[in-house]
Amino acid sequence: MVEFEGVSRRPADGEELVVATPERVSFRLETAGLGSRFVAQLIDGAALSGIVIAVGLASAGLGLLTRNALLATLVFVLLGLLAAWAYLIVPEALWAGKSLGKLALGLRVVDAQGGPITAGQAIVRNLLRIVDVLPLYYAVGAIAIFVSSRNQRLGDMVAGTVVVRDRTAVRLADLRAQPVETPVAQASAGPRHRLDPALRRFVVAYAQRRPFLPASHRESLARQVEPALRTVLPQVVAAGGPLAALDQLADEQL
Repeated sequence: MVEFEGVSRRPADGEELVVATPERVSFRLETAGLGSRFVAQLIDGAALSGIVIAVGLASAGLGLLTRNALLATLVFVLLGLLAAWAYLIVPEALWAGKSLGKLALGLRVVDAQGGPITAGQAIVRNLLRIVDVLPLYYAVGAIAIFVSSRNQRLGDMVAGTVVVRDRTAVRLADLRAQPVETPVAQASAGPRHRLDPALRRFVVAYAQRRPFLPASHRESLARQVEPALRTVLPQVVAAGGPLAALDQLADEQL
């Protein structure tokens, strides 16, 4: 596995973006392939067609009212271009990297380091669609996605973005706030403890990175999720501390 600051990837298949938290626990994001992105683009294309038709009807009405065909054409061109670019850029910049098509397919755009996309990145990646659509409906973009290790079209490469399958993020605040299984449920679960989904994802990520984590980082992580660990393994936390409980849960995931 090749690693660089905050992010690593598997060069062999290029289908996973692995993001490391400041505590050096990694989370895998599955990059979106050509098929799902093509379907999302068809949905966005249909929505854009509806917008352009609406602008065209409004422009035609303006032309009839003013009896000025040149004015109607100018309004149609300017408003059509503005509406098209606004549709492509604004949702991605303000709506967690999602357009209507990406929302329908469960996709979103993220920064190549795993963080949220910025307004500047949304602008750059969409302006470069002009190149990606050449010579016939995203032929250049499709080739770039096919050969890229992260399924990036040219706009993504320049903007430093990646399209991934949307997954619910695991936050330490969620682990503190959300209830986990009750002791009665745990007693009937057998040797493997039944965990709240958010805690389970955190434990799995910790188990994957544990061999590479310094002891101080492991202890820091355990302390930050201690309330959740006390609910699942109160006796282990009381006897050996939160790290012992976290290690026990991680062992159960192996």
